[in-house]
Amino acid sequence: MKLLLGQSFLTILSVIILYYLLNSPTFLPYTDNGSINWHNIVVLIFFTSVIISNLVSIIFVLINRFFLKKMIEKRLIYRSIKFGLLFTLGILGVFLLNFLHILNIYYGLGVFTVVLIIFFVI
Repeated sequence: MKLLLGQSFLTILSVIILYYLLNSPTFLPYTDNGSINWHNIVVLIFFTSVIISNLVSIIFVLINRFFLKKMIEKRLIYRSIKFGLLFTLGILGVFLLNFLHILNIYYGLGVFTVVLIIFFVI
């Protein structure tokens, strides 16, 4: 239960920080001369990754605990963190491919969904 409490706290804190930054007029992806402001983009990617990873991990633990009636043990915690990181890296990969104009966002999310379905079924 400490895992769920800690991840919930991190998720709420990250959402609050991102909400503040996105409402700030100085948190823009471009500088005044038109170049990309990498500091703001890295901060946005970091907090978004924390939110996605923790939410997926929390949802996985809660599904296993309440629907599948499994006890919360170290193996379940490690598996939930692994799935959270896998899901986060997949989403970031899709957005990176979209940003580089290699793959459309809709096709990327479709391929990622198919890969997740194959990963969970097999």
